[in-house]
Amino acid sequence: MVKSRLRTRILSLSLVCLLLATDAHAAKYAGEAFSLGVGGRGLALGGSVVAGPFDGTAPYWNPAGMNLIESRHFTAMHAETFGSLLNHDFLAYVDARSGHDSSHGMFQAFGFYLYYLGGDGIKITDLDQDNRPYVVREESHGDWLFAASVARAITPEIHVGVTGKIIYRDLGVETGWGLTADAGAVYQPCECTSFGLMVTDIATGFIRYDGSTESIYPTVKPGVMLAHRHGDFVGRAMASGDIKFENIKSGAQYWSGPLSLDTHLGGELEWRGMLFGRAGFDIGRFTTGLGVFYRQMSFDFAYLHDDTFDETLRFSAGYQF
Repeated sequence: MVKSRLRTRILSLSLVCLLLATDAHAAKYAGEAFSLGVGGRGLALGGSVVAGPFDGTAPYWNPAGMNLIESRHFTAMHAETFGSLLNHDFLAYVDARSGHDSSHGMFQAFGFYLYYLGGDGIKITDLDQDNRPYVVREESHGDWLFAASVARAITPEIHVGVTGKIIYRDLGVETGWGLTADAGAVYQPCECTSFGLMVTDIATGFIRYDGSTESIYPTVKPGVMLAHRHGDFVGRAMASGDIKFENIKSGAQYWSGPLSLDTHLGGELEWRGMLFGRAGFDIGRFTTGLGVFYRQMSFDFAYLHDDTFDETLRFSAGYQF
């Protein structure tokens, strides 16, 4: 009876999030810089990890997932995104030593992360005496995100988490500060099945400049993961979607009116918890990668193919203690 009530409340909360997002008129792409994903594992799986598998990048993908990992994790990542067009870096610390124990204080896990995406090459121009533009100088640009996450178990099967985020944006000629928050949940009825729900910018985020403000409206991300063990091998299949209400239309994979959907698909084959082979599709773009875990250290590599830009190469490493 108690579990039934909890599930009803979580479903009601999810529907409220959907309704809030539906009523929003988004500033298109205001939060796009923070949607590229993190970690070699996540990219190799096509960004489909809302319901797992979780590692030290869990605060980004779904803060509730911190409750499904153990001990403390330190994670670092660097990526050459779309060739050398952008630098993409990520640092995270997660303390999940309490694990599934819902009697251990208000929160069982917490984490922090720093996310950066930026580059050079913004040309600042002026007009000469003949009204022809010329380059005055070049500036760099960057988006910084500082985040803190907490998670707890509602029941042994249901976990929830929230993340608060501070944004700093440098456009070369103008800077802005912002605030936003994410919320996530994971329902794991058994070891072989997980369902996830992540709502980014759940209360509508903002970035404030001198004299103007951009709004970042919610994105609803449902996900599922299925796993099967056979001897020394574990196979996992996962899928998730990004549901937006920003009238993106042809800018998304699928759309109808203001509603749009981008899909993420992935698969992973694990051998003895040490070697990992991965592949997926991130909004239709092929991804693949490899992972190694040995003596509390993890190393992950991912490749993303893009027909429009150059490929993306992402490296990440983690230490579990």
